[in-house]
Amino acid sequence: MNNKPLTYDSLKTVIQYLDPNTRFLLYSRAPSIRTAERAVPLIIERLWIQVHQILVNNISYECGVYQVDCKDGIPYLVSGSGCLNLKLTCNVDEFGTRDYISAAGGMLPGNDGSFNWNLFGMFDREIIPTNEGRLQKLEEILEIERQRFDQLINYRPKEIPMNKKDEVTNMFTFKFIRTNPHRIYNEEELGILKNEKLVKKAVKYIQDRIRQMENELILFQNKSKNVRPKFEIYLTINHENDLPHLTERVNYTGDLHKAEESLRDFMFSKRRHVVRVNSFKMDQPCQVRMPTDLKMRVKNLNFMTRMSPGLEILKPIIDESSFPLETLQIHIKPENVEKLDYEFIGNSKLLVCTFSMIEEFPIIQNLRNQIVHFPWCSKRFLESEGFYVMIRSWIESKKPVGTCFTFFLSDSAIQILDSVKDRFEDASVGNECVNIPMSASAVLKIRYFRNASSHLFIRMAVVPVN
Repeated sequence: MNNKPLTYDSLKTVIQYLDPNTRFLLYSRAPSIRTAERAVPLIIERLWIQVHQILVNNISYECGVYQVDCKDGIPYLVSGSGCLNLKLTCNVDEFGTRDYISAAGGMLPGNDGSFNWNLFGMFDREIIPTNEGRLQKLEEILEIERQRFDQLINYRPKEIPMNKKDEVTNMFTFKFIRTNPHRIYNEEELGILKNEKLVKKAVKYIQDRIRQMENELILFQNKSKNVRPKFEIYLTINHENDLPHLTERVNYTGDLHKAEESLRDFMFSKRRHVVRVNSFKMDQPCQVRMPTDLKMRVKNLNFMTRMSPGLEILKPIIDESSFPLETLQIHIKPENVEKLDYEFIGNSKLLVCTFSMIEEFPIIQNLRNQIVHFPWCSKRFLESEGFYVMIRSWIESKKPVGTCFTFFLSDSAIQILDSVKDRFEDASVGNECVNIPMSASAVLKIRYFRNASSHLFIRMAVVPVN
């Protein structure tokens, strides 16, 4: 057997055929291969940057802040979206006070007259102006939750057989029992649990909630008691459909984002070639930087949740060879409208665009993309004057053949086409469509159709004259 070590070129050849996650693992165990590993192009099928997490193909890497000295000996995750109220926490202070509480002047959330969930994820219209009063209310809720636990321990169901689908439905219904004021379960609510299997699941669910509530109260009260818990940052790796496992733990010094940046540097910095990514999704609300020397060649880019901060972070690292993107998916919120970069958005072969509670027409009119798909309900726009203005604009500006906008529609397709026919003198009716002449060689065809899932759409496309 040849025991000679691999030459530099041979090592690069081996690395070339390894998937990205195997490369990360090898490099973490053998830093001596860093130069060779960085010299081989990194190719990723799917890259998804989420809240304190990076997904590379089918493996996720997550940074989290944990309290590691809990009385029950089980580390408690304090960062990320809260299990109870879903509020995002990035950092805590030395006592464990969450950053969103510190930003509110130390006030507990909820009970302020607005639609704002309290620390336990409940909405209560009662206005309580002091922390003392809000804390007392939370302690009362916790006591009722303990009484609910006792109810479940002593409950004996009728043992009615159920299929898996019905069990899932009943458990979902049970978890989302909401009462104001908070109270113990009544007989009808307990009756949702048809058998012992569901009761055991409900017991585990309430048990976990009680632990979370207790830990949240302890974290908030630490400051008044001058208690400083011990926190650590855990890096956990999770293979799809498997439980996460801890790979590294470091002392927490008050900035989780630094750990995230270190992870990104480990994966992507100082590479000699552009990182090639087929599908890249950015979904992070935090301003966590990417390596300054990183360049990525991206084919498909997704900003369907948080477009504005993500675009600011990504624009400097997207290599020019990425353009035009194959697909760009964006979701536009009211706060994004004034900052929209139409030049960047227009540099994709296919744009998938959704809106939330804004007037769509000015944005749709300004889009420079040739092919756009609007997958959410567009009925309001299609029945507005803006739709007819856009049709005239396409005709007057002589949009090129191949221009195509597709709109999802819940109903009223025939009525919309009838209105188009009535508004444009040159329009003629075809098979499930209206045709409007644009020139001697092009026609604007507006038609409705159903896709394979029977969803209704209206498509306006510039097509050549037959």
